[in-house]
Amino acid sequence: MIAEDRMILAQEFITPAQDQFNKFTNVANGWCAADATISLLLPDGKTVWLFGDTFIGQKTGDFSISPVNSRLINNSAIIEDNGLLSAYYNGTMSSPSSLIPADGESYFWPEHAIIENDTIKIFALRVTHQNNETPGFDFRIGTTRIANFKYPEMEYIGSTNIQSVTDTTMRFGACVLRSGNYTYIFGVKDTTSGGMTWPLPYLARCKESINEPWEFYAGNGLWTLRCEDSKPVGDRPMSESFYVYEKDKKFYLIMHEIWTVGELYILEADSITGPWNRATSGGKETLFATITPQANLFSYNLFAHPQFQLDGKILISFNVNTTNFSSIYSDTRNYRARFYWLSITDAVAADYPASISLLDCYSSVPIVHPTPMSSKIYFQNATGNLRFRGIDAKSTITVYGVDGRIYLNREVYCDSDLNINHLPHGILVVKLQGDWGLETQKIINHNP
Repeated sequence: MIAEDRMILAQEFITPAQDQFNKFTNVANGWCAADATISLLLPDGKTVWLFGDTFIGQKTGDFSISPVNSRLINNSAIIEDNGLLSAYYNGTMSSPSSLIPADGESYFWPEHAIIENDTIKIFALRVTHQNNETPGFDFRIGTTRIANFKYPEMEYIGSTNIQSVTDTTMRFGACVLRSGNYTYIFGVKDTTSGGMTWPLPYLARCKESINEPWEFYAGNGLWTLRCEDSKPVGDRPMSESFYVYEKDKKFYLIMHEIWTVGELYILEADSITGPWNRATSGGKETLFATITPQANLFSYNLFAHPQFQLDGKILISFNVNTTNFSSIYSDTRNYRARFYWLSITDAVAADYPASISLLDCYSSVPIVHPTPMSSKIYFQNATGNLRFRGIDAKSTITVYGVDGRIYLNREVYCDSDLNINHLPHGILVVKLQGDWGLETQKIINHNP
């Protein structure tokens, strides 16, 4: 009974934001579905929403689009004004192109943004195609640029390099916030340790404009103008997108577990510089929600939108995608963010994670829900054995690091056991995929 009471309490601090999901069902100018789902509150009270790969085209129903009359572009924006949403991109609805234009063989995915005077400045990741034999991850992320748009026209002015960032392996713009006398810009840098590569958090700041020289956190309360001398602000591996929220003189970092592991975390610190550490190294880290595995669907990259609040809770979202690309045409919900109301203070104090579903937003639509998967992946820590159960058709097992590096890839046709003692120790991601769907699970390989 006590466990049941704890579960009920856990469910109360995170609740589906059905109305926030619904508003993206009818967007002017042909916006149908997208990921990224990053927002910026504008001085006039409007919100600009920024998206990565986006479907623009003709709808054939509330959640279906025409394959012939729809196109996929690499980024877009929506301006929300008192509940009315209008999409922005280049070209026309029948022949659209990205809002942030491609640069040669590279294209851009937006991160967070800031508005200075009449210019919206979007941090944009350079992306190039790379065939790395990992479906859904066949790309390589490069440096960050700043894409500038004149507001309110959303007219593209041009893109510029970030002069202060001389380390091309760093990617800044995951989250931008104003605190005290500074604008702080969070970023990540891939760091290799113990045979694994981790994207760790870094922090920069400026006083007036992001175009002025930045200072970088150098550890022990020190700041430096030299990017090369910067230090990570924690040892917690970060996803590409996360959010840092300031409340009552404390800071809270909210994130989806890296890659597609369906777990949501909140970290607490007394300073914006953290330390943002894992619980195992003394950090204040709480797993506040787990996402029920769902056939063919996976989730990633959380962001918060605190300009929207309800009963003391702030709005958060995380992206949803599918292993069955063609299914998006019949159900665009397979490629749209899920929205939730979150109580920050209750989440950080939770001793039991809430369980949430990728189908929560389907509640107002009379459809036949897919059946949630029971787990097919089991890991035995003591022996280092991966066990796959409930397999009765051809499936693919992939084991990779949190940076996407593949350590093992093979096909199976029935229930199987696999010893992974020879693989690198630390956190690994196990992906099992077949016609039945996809299951992704995070494991810690102790490599005895």
